[in-house]
Order: sequence, then structure tokens, then C-alpha cells
Amino acid sequence: MVNYDLDQLKVGENRVIVGRKDGYDLHGRDIAPGDGWCQAIYAPECAWPRGADLCVRVEWHPDREVGSDWAERLKAVTCALRSLDYVVERAGRPVAPEKDLRADLLVYRMGLGKTPPPRPDDAWAHVPPPRTYHRRREADPLDLLRHWLRETTAARKASSLVVWDPPSVLWPPEADFCAHLRWAPAPGTSSAEIYEGLREIGSVVQDAGYLTRLQERPIPDAAKSVDLLVYRKSDSVTRA
Repeated sequence: MVNYDLDQLKVGENRVIVGRKDGYDLHGRDIAPGDGWCQAIYAPECAWPRGADLCVRVEWHPDREVGSDWAERLKAVTCALRSLDYVVERAGRPVAPEKDLRADLLVYRMGLGKTPPPRPDDAWAHVPPPRTYHRRREADPLDLLRHWLRETTAARKASSLVVWDPPSVLWPPEADFCAHLRWAPAPGTSSAEIYEGLREIGSVVQDAGYLTRLQERPIPDAAKSVDLLVYRKSDSVTRA
């Protein structure tokens, strides 16, 4: 739906057929020079702002050949989406036009009677840049999480348990570290067993100093997988 709206606003991918070769259609983009283009991408429910009933992350890609004023183009995209009753936030770590290839937006709609969470424009200003961890000197927090979780009953009885680094646009604004955990219970696992597994996972990571965030809606019966954010609260946010 958001991709459709972006196309209608003339800032989407606007894919068009530009020819054929060897029996296949050739695709291009009908983009005005300098505007760049946007793409809406799935966001797991555990990362949705509380009270939202729809949420995606939108990547904006500038037109590098023509050149774009990032501030003006992002303002135009933001205003266009807000005109369609979306809440739009410049979420995630700050970007620098001279070195970043794109900018991210968190785009969502609130449920009936709900109001967006009050967050300042610089809510994610404290988010650190990506780091490279040298295995001999410093342990990667993602590797530590994987190690701790592999030892849980929930992991041993699961079909899979995967931990990865999510884009910072999905981080809670109070976090200075965040991981996305996807746990796939074994087929036939009951809802009661799923919630027991989630309690065990939460206990393990909380003992290590992390917080967890689950989707707001109840986990459906016979869920094939469950997403969680595992994150650490920033000291600067805590002091504030």
C-alpha cells in the first residue's frame, strides 16, 4: 500500500517497461531528474511504534547523476506522505549525504483513537555508527547473544533461532545497541509453550543487561515464527 502511494506521489520506484530483449521485458524507472526514488520495505511488528496498526521503513535513494539537495528532497517526501495521513519520522542513526547512499524514514499509521508517541526530531542522534569488532580483542555483542541463546531450552527445541543486526531505523529511540531475533518454534508448539519460550529468552537476555520488545498484538496460535528486538538502553537517554 505504501509503495502504491509513493508511486502516486511520483517519488516511488515507478517501474516501467522500456523494451524487450530475448523475450523478456526490460524495466526502468520513470523518475523526474533530481528527485531520487523511494521504496517501502517490511518492518517486523516488534519494531512498530506502540499503537500503530501499519508500519514500514522507507528507503530514499537520491539521484546521484543529477544531484539532489538531501534536506529539500527529504522534506518534500516527508510532507507528501504526511498529506496522506502517515506519520513520518527520520529514524535511525544520523546520515551524511557525502558518504551515505540513502536515507531511511519510519512511516506508519496509528490505530483508531491512538496518538503517535512524542519523540523529538533528534531522538536517534545518540545512535553510534556501525562498528567492526576484532575477534581477538573485542567480542561482537551479536555473537554473545547467539551464544547465550543457543543454550536455552527454547533454542534447542526450536526449528531455528536467528539473530542479526537490524537497520537502525527500526531501533527503539532509547537504544544504543539493538538486535533482531527471530525464533521459529517447532511445528505443533502450543501458544502456552511459545509464551514460556519467550519468557526464557527474555530472562536470559535481561540477565545480561538487555531489554526485549515484542509485538503489541497477541502472538497467534500456531505461529510459525516470533520476532523480538533485543536492545540496550543508552546511558545518555537514561540520564535524560
